[in-house]
Amino acid sequence: MMVRLAARLGPGYRPEAALIRDSWLRTALQGRGVPVTMLRSKPGGPLAGFGDVLTLYDLLRLIQKRRVAILHTHEFFMTMLGLLASWLTGVPLVATVHGKNYYADRFRRRIVYRLAGRLAEQVVAVSEDVRSFLAERVGISPTMVRVVPNGVPIDEQPSGEKISALRRSLGLEPHSRVVGTVGSLYPVKGHKFLIDGAPHVIRRCPHVIFLIVGRGGLREELEGRVQQLGVARHFRFLGHREDVHDLLALCDVFVLPSLSEGMPLSLLEAMGAGVPSVATRVGGVSEVVDHGKTGLLVSPGDSQALAESIIKLLEDRTLARQMGQYARDVVARRFSVSRMVDDYKEIYARLIPKPQPVSVQK
Repeated sequence: MMVRLAARLGPGYRPEAALIRDSWLRTALQGRGVPVTMLRSKPGGPLAGFGDVLTLYDLLRLIQKRRVAILHTHEFFMTMLGLLASWLTGVPLVATVHGKNYYADRFRRRIVYRLAGRLAEQVVAVSEDVRSFLAERVGISPTMVRVVPNGVPIDEQPSGEKISALRRSLGLEPHSRVVGTVGSLYPVKGHKFLIDGAPHVIRRCPHVIFLIVGRGGLREELEGRVQQLGVARHFRFLGHREDVHDLLALCDVFVLPSLSEGMPLSLLEAMGAGVPSVATRVGGVSEVVDHGKTGLLVSPGDSQALAESIIKLLEDRTLARQMGQYARDVVARRFSVSRMVDDYKEIYARLIPKPQPVSVQK
């Protein structure tokens, strides 16, 4: 989301990203022509848990050197630093909150977000569900929070030749049906429940292959689980991939088994690719998926319901095709990148100080 926003702001804006970890995000930003500054970060230092003095120092220098007009932060740590930097420099702060349950009951995080609700010029939630959470559980006034849903591009589908080559590279047979999921391999993403439901799907659809795209600390455990269940030959753990759009295009069904979400980009990307989805009824998912029309919704943590919904879409190809087309139309209309960028530009324009007219005495 950050890459797409920074790369598409257009004339009149000079975006620059400040990161604390050297990862794929730096490569992606620089690949789109967005300059990146790496901030020093030592989480184990004396201010660990309350900010990092080196990171803050580097951020203040960057603001001064680049004459920053708007500071836009994402999630807890950078919002905490952004509040300090905004207070010290007077630069207006926009703070985007992407999720909720992973910080809800941590006192210091609630305090930081309450301060953001009072001191930031604009708090942004990626869904109505996150906005309600910030108001009801964190204590931010609803008038301080604006909802700007994430946006994804509606790209042309890859060629049949490209899809065929990708299928061969993944060891897929011509008759293989493909179920895919994209997300970091952490407990909150619910991969365990998809895997536990897989044997039931395989019994009904013996040619199914599950693509697990993403990396994280649970990979070894999840791979062990598919071995234990005797379904390892039906799974491909692909790790981090730069060709997610192409992988989605070869999927027959996309699954989002998460236990908590804000506004999941992977779901929007799958819908934008015209892939029917099975997703858990969490966070902002219900704001995206119209159950029975653009996808199927199930309760979180219910492996049996996940399996039955996947089977329904694999067996009823007409229904799956209709859902995929409806889903693509919804994303194009409500969750496009251009709409997201326009919403943020409107916020920026309201907050950037206007030049004062110069009075000339004659």
